[in-house]
Amino acid sequence: MTETLTKQEFSLYSLLYLKFEKNEFDLNSIRWYFSKQMLKKLIFKLNEAGWIKTIKKGIYKCIVPENAIQGLFKQKTEEALEKAELKYCFSKASAAEIWSNQTYIQRSWEYSPFFVKVLKKDLKKWEKFLDSEGINFFIDKPANIVGEFIILKPVSSIKVFLHNKKPVESLKETIKFCEQNKDSFEYILAYFSKKYNKKTSASKEMLNKVREAI
Repeated sequence: MTETLTKQEFSLYSLLYLKFEKNEFDLNSIRWYFSKQMLKKLIFKLNEAGWIKTIKKGIYKCIVPENAIQGLFKQKTEEALEKAELKYCFSKASAAEIWSNQTYIQRSWEYSPFFVKVLKKDLKKWEKFLDSEGINFFIDKPANIVGEFIILKPVSSIKVFLHNKKPVESLKETIKFCEQNKDSFEYILAYFSKKYNKKTSASKEMLNKVREAI
């Protein structure tokens, strides 16, 4: 699993790859660039973050940049959530994905937000857990970022429903969210009307499109 690097860490990785490419190296080869303590710290971070690998004690090799970069976009968020041992449920657009049986997918590999309700009392635990998993997260509102990330919505209580074995807010809440954002979710509203026999504001034209797809 590859993690992002600080400017200093990426500078060292760039130096290592330009100097050694796919060849093995030891710390003596680059010791004069950095202090001993700083070099050990940076090498440890590059190894931990998945940009270099240990061949044997004191001997390392760079991960090819293309492979390292691909690792940044590896899907890991849902798997991490499952082992959090903290109460949560998917909400908003993420809930729309789940209730629509993935008829609607609001994410892509380069921009993949997950909207998740968590208990306010657990917020610090969530922050610590997600940091430990190397997952980007925001509270309430996202910032500009690429790849997977979580938007945590702290609430006083959570009522969890299971759909396709995933914890999700109620279909009623999900429909309400979609109605408030109808321009983006009208097709899903039509899907909910046909799939679950729910009354929505979806147009007849959209209902006919969904009927053909279901």
